[in-house]
Amino acid sequence: MSTGIVIGTVIPVRRTDLEYWTLMVLLVFAGVLKNAEVKVDAAAICLNVEGWIFMVPLGYIAAVSVRVSNELGAGNAAAAKFSVWVTVSIALVTQTAFAILILITRYDFPKLFTDDEIVMKEVSALAVYLCISILLCAILPVLSGMAIGAGWQAAVAYVNSVSYYLIGLPIGIFMGFKLDWGLEGLWIGMQIGMGIQTIVLIIMFCRANWDKEVQLSNDRVSEGVGLGEEQKLIN
Repeated sequence: MSTGIVIGTVIPVRRTDLEYWTLMVLLVFAGVLKNAEVKVDAAAICLNVEGWIFMVPLGYIAAVSVRVSNELGAGNAAAAKFSVWVTVSIALVTQTAFAILILITRYDFPKLFTDDEIVMKEVSALAVYLCISILLCAILPVLSGMAIGAGWQAAVAYVNSVSYYLIGLPIGIFMGFKLDWGLEGLWIGMQIGMGIQTIVLIIMFCRANWDKEVQLSNDRVSEGVGLGEEQKLIN
């Protein structure tokens, strides 16, 4: 198996790991804030809610990556691009509905997780930022799925690393501790990282030459067929 195929397989997993560990780092820094126990409890509740809701966009990642790769393989550049627009539109509707639900119930849903009034108050204050994250998750996962389907995994992994670790986390730490914004500052930093990644992926999507992507897709298929025939000869 070629190095290129190995890297192409591993990078999507690494990209998911990078996002996961960003959230874990946020929890670690939340534990250094004043009233750390309350902050960590509130952050954990909001991250759990976001994780549950993210299961919907996670399905969009799989759907759009398969659709884009199939359309590119079939030579339908316009259909591949259109499928991304359709999926983004559907994701915006569903994620907006979730965000509105969280916003309306921000004083009630914390009761599902805790009976501590202080923690519930902290979660309610963080709910607005949670809603923004939910809305960002309407676009970012779909574009990530598009990138996987188009074979841009490596580029997206680099964008992810820079957005979260070199921009989002430092800004969040600065806001959380230097500006004394606490947990809200840490969360805003994470959202800035998500926002930058989303903007970069939108630019990549808009500037992509989809006819060229069709040719690149055919080249990858030809390379894969060649490797398969070579493996048969070796065996």
